[in-house]
Amino acid sequence: MNNNFFKLLKFACLLIFLKTSIIYSQTPKEFTINPRVEFYVDSNLIIKHISLGKFPFDGELIIKRKDIQSDFWKKVDTFKVNQIKFTDTSFISESDEPIEYGFEFISDTLNSFGYYLIGNKTSFELNNGNVLILVDSFAYSELKMELEQFAEDLIADGWNPEIKSVPRCESFNPTEVRKVKRVVNKYKTLWGERFKVLILVGRIAVPYTGNYTFDGHPEHDGAFPSDLVYVLNDSLLTDDNEYNIQAVREYNWNVPFDGKFDQISIPENINIAVGRIDFFQLTDFHQKEIELLKKYFHKNHLFRIGEIPTTNRCLIDDGFGTQSDEIFSANAWMNFQALCDTIIEGKLLENIKENYFRFSYACNSGSYTSCWSSINSEDCSKYQINTTFCFLFGSYFWDWDSERNLLRSVLASSPYALLVAWIGRPFWHFHHFAFGYPFALSFLKTANNKNFYKSTGKYGYRGMHLEIIGDPTLRINYPKPASNFKYTFLNDTLLIMNWEPPPDSSSLEGFLIVKRDENGYNQTISSLSKHTRSISITINSKGIYQFQLRTIYKKTTHFGSYLELSSALQLKILKD
Repeated sequence: MNNNFFKLLKFACLLIFLKTSIIYSQTPKEFTINPRVEFYVDSNLIIKHISLGKFPFDGELIIKRKDIQSDFWKKVDTFKVNQIKFTDTSFISESDEPIEYGFEFISDTLNSFGYYLIGNKTSFELNNGNVLILVDSFAYSELKMELEQFAEDLIADGWNPEIKSVPRCESFNPTEVRKVKRVVNKYKTLWGERFKVLILVGRIAVPYTGNYTFDGHPEHDGAFPSDLVYVLNDSLLTDDNEYNIQAVREYNWNVPFDGKFDQISIPENINIAVGRIDFFQLTDFHQKEIELLKKYFHKNHLFRIGEIPTTNRCLIDDGFGTQSDEIFSANAWMNFQALCDTIIEGKLLENIKENYFRFSYACNSGSYTSCWSSINSEDCSKYQINTTFCFLFGSYFWDWDSERNLLRSVLASSPYALLVAWIGRPFWHFHHFAFGYPFALSFLKTANNKNFYKSTGKYGYRGMHLEIIGDPTLRINYPKPASNFKYTFLNDTLLIMNWEPPPDSSSLEGFLIVKRDENGYNQTISSLSKHTRSISITINSKGIYQFQLRTIYKKTTHFGSYLELSSALQLKILKD
């Protein structure tokens, strides 16, 4: 096919996919706000000088702030000029968590937005909550070693995992959906607020819901896959209203009482993040499904022990620019400016084939298996895909329960991909990731967002289509752990534990000794200097004792600093 055909094809897709408007000559980056921050300490105060540069038009800048867990903004100030500098202060005694800031610039010509954590995070979370890992029955029997390692990795990062086998289901089956939902409901009752993450591994029944198309294509209108169904209360789900048999794929049809639910939007805030690791029908890969799953858990493990490149670069491949007033790539700029040391603009595949990018993004016209001119499913099987967190936007492939699906193909690629998502409708907000919080937190903030985080994004907010393809428990980075963690008893009660430091101690702050009880609760025993190589503990009672050793690093960013923990080395000690 000649180039003119592809140009006409792209133009036709844009007519359907985009709501176009005239956006003058701005670039997508200008629809975001990227502050510069300087810190000073005066007596018991931390002083933050925040510069927002010069805006190209007269308008109003609103600055807001809040604690990270709060659901309410407090307005700091409003400015009417186009070049902004301001100062904010906080007490040192209150500085164990960063402050979340919101910046909104509103004018007749340009609206820009930015959200950042700013400050110094000196606390860390040792108890992240419970993770339910449901594995299809065939994968469960084939992945014993990998699942055991994955559970150990989660424990080493402060999670409490439980693995359970559920029936494999290769096509839509409402009976199997209900079976899986009963299992999830059981753990919701058992764990309550401690239930933080649900991970689905293998070919587990896929729920469908809604009657809508988030990419604007009428032939794609109908029900869509949604693992959020599993974490919603049963009373919020109905199946007696929607009727649509017009979609090209029968999977997208939805009629009353067919087992596909009616809900398009999340009916109430959710508090459990969901991720799926599913390589069913990825026929571009020569490896079988089980081999792809084994490979995924191996690279997940390597990432958690610091065995991947540490370069913190981001790549943006923008195929839409300002053709739409939604400014899709502004979603990448907004997040990457909070996350990355360096942002490069260029074509996705040609860059990630040759160089590593911690984060990558592409948007363009799409199909179930491709993001036009950026990447396709076959590419994922043929080339090294050197990125860990990949975010894409385009038509069709958000409907991830499809053969050779692009999102799932990126996740299945080698050697580094661990999390993939379709972002832009709605805009996702994962700036929290920059300070070492797990991606699950940002997913929940995004899923529950309607008008709290404003942006140029317009559609898809609180949509039931929101999905993490991959592992939601991941943090942005895992530094190298110590090594040779051993123990000996000098006498009946005196336990000595010793270790070797990690090879690079340039930003090492110290070591943390943690005791894990029989209920999976972690408690700090001692925080030690970076020069320490051993610790003695008196143990009087018989029993099984679990200890963890975690290295503590200080990670400095453009917006402050935080203490970054390695995955734990673990000892299980029997005292008889």
